[in-house]
Amino acid sequence: MANTEAWILRLLAEDFSAPCRDDRFCAPCAAAFCDHCCGAHHRGQGHEVVVRAAAVAAASVGGQAQGPVRSGDRDSFCVSCGAGFSAALCGHHVRHDTFRIVVCEGRHCARCTGSEPWFHLFTGIKTYHDEKGHILVPLNPRCGGHRCKSCGRCLPVDEAQGPGTGQRT
Repeated sequence: MANTEAWILRLLAEDFSAPCRDDRFCAPCAAAFCDHCCGAHHRGQGHEVVVRAAAVAAASVGGQAQGPVRSGDRDSFCVSCGAGFSAALCGHHVRHDTFRIVVCEGRHCARCTGSEPWFHLFTGIKTYHDEKGHILVPLNPRCGGHRCKSCGRCLPVDEAQGPGTGQRT
């Protein structure tokens, strides 16, 4: 599989409804981070990572308080890392090839200019435009109205019925 195909598949599989949380702490970097989108940067030799619950109990590393665990919406996608992330929490993606994810008519969409070198991969997908002229590319099909009450994800018709009750979940 080509590198381009790998990030596209990750983009389409990403759950943008799930939040990012700085739930890990890297002692050598003295930084809290989200394991989902930033974990790969803190794995390997020279990095000692702890889960924030244990880190918060310890209260500090190297004399610096870690503070409360923060969270943020996954509102961006990093082509370089192949992961969705929160622009408010995950600042290390700033030098990577990234784009914003916005919600349009209840669907997560990639916000593009059309000049991205990989934009041709979206050829054939019906797009929309926002008020600033950005191209919005839907990342998932329109839901037929059957959504999970817990997570909001679209359910296929056969899963939309409650077990043996005929009621929607």
